[in-house]
Amino acid sequence: MKSLDLYKKLPKKNCGRCGLKACMPFAVSVVRGDSDIGECVLLSPETVEELRPALVEGDWREELIAKLSKEVSGLDLASIAPGIGAVMQGEDLKLVCFGREFLVSRDGAIRTEGRTTPWIRILILHYIRTAGSEPLTGKWVSFSELRAGMVKNSSFIRECEEPLLELFQREENRTFAELMRMGGLHGQGFPTDNAWVLYLLPRVPIAVLYWPAEEEFPARVKILFDSTADKYLDVESLMFLVEGLVKNIEIAFG
Repeated sequence: MKSLDLYKKLPKKNCGRCGLKACMPFAVSVVRGDSDIGECVLLSPETVEELRPALVEGDWREELIAKLSKEVSGLDLASIAPGIGAVMQGEDLKLVCFGREFLVSRDGAIRTEGRTTPWIRILILHYIRTAGSEPLTGKWVSFSELRAGMVKNSSFIRECEEPLLELFQREENRTFAELMRMGGLHGQGFPTDNAWVLYLLPRVPIAVLYWPAEEEFPARVKILFDSTADKYLDVESLMFLVEGLVKNIEIAFG
C-alpha cells in the first residue's frame, strides 16, 4: 500500500495523537515502517486489522527480518550474550532496548510486552548478529567521529538532533522525564548541566546534551556516543536507533 492510499483511509483529523503533526506524515511513517497503524487512536480495532495485511504484504522489512532471524539462528547465543550486555533466560537471550526487555529465541523470534516495530526488530537482530564485544571506553565522541559518520552527519543532525531540540523547546521537563523513563541518568562532567546518559542498547550508551536559549545564543542539542558504538552497529543503524528514541518521546507526548 502506498502512503497516499493509506492517507485516504485515515480519519484526516490531524489531531497529532499519534505523535506526528498530521495524518499525511503519519501515513508516510507507517508505510516506511517507522510507525504502526495501531498508533492512530481514531481508527477502530477492526479497521486496523483490516489495513494491517496490506501494509506488510511484500514488505522488504519483513524479508530482511526473516534473513536476519535465519542468521541469528545459526549463532551460539549463550557465547554472544556477555559481549553484547545480554543474559540468557532459559533458551532465550534477554536484552534491554529503550528501557524495555526483549526476549530473542534461538530462531530469531523477538518477544516483548506491548507492540514493537519492524525497525526495532531489525536493529536488535543486527545488534546480535554483529556480536560486538569491545569494552566501552567512556570516551564520548560526536556522530561524525564514528567510522563513516562524517558521510551521514548532516542527515543525523536533521533527523535526530534537530527533532530532539524541537521536543525540548516544546516541553523541556516532559522531554527530560521521558529520557528518565527510558533509563536515562543525569550525566556528570559535561559542558552543560542538562545532560542525560541512557543506554539505547546494552552496549550503546548515548549522552544527550541540551543548552537552553540564553541571550544571543540559541538553544541547541548535541548527541554523543561512546567511541566504541560503531563496533556494535554501523552508523546508519545508530542513526535509526536515535530516531527511534525521538519517535518514542513524540508518541509519549500524545
